[in-house]
Amino acid sequence: MKLNFTSLLTMGILSFLCVGCATQSPPEPTKPVVNVQPSYPSATIVGRSNKTIMEDIIRYRSSKGMKIRSRSANQIEFMSAVTKANIPTEARIQYSLMQTPQGWKLTARVYQISYPSSKNEKVEDITLSVADKLNEELARYVTN
Repeated sequence: MKLNFTSLLTMGILSFLCVGCATQSPPEPTKPVVNVQPSYPSATIVGRSNKTIMEDIIRYRSSKGMKIRSRSANQIEFMSAVTKANIPTEARIQYSLMQTPQGWKLTARVYQISYPSSKNEKVEDITLSVADKLNEELARYVTN
């Protein structure tokens, strides 16, 4: 079988292209992934039982017109309709108590629910946007 110059040149170019495709450049240095967890409002409460703390939370939130949505020994969630909204909207506040060596750590989270209990329901965590108010409220439970 005779190979002419054009065939050899074509095979040479193809070989060069294949080698070029197979050659990898050194990988770029990877950047470390920093997963920063948001700091939710919390307070450490010393010298009080979880029951008395929960009673204070219930008393305060009930005075604001909120209803209990769910409750356990160390967690409680309140709900209230947002009347000034253009669409059906509900506010929910969730309080969690966790035993620590220093006392009870009380943490609060706030959610805004658009179109609650429908197929279009949308839950948005708005805790950080109301953190100042929550910190003021949590301070109440430390001293009561």
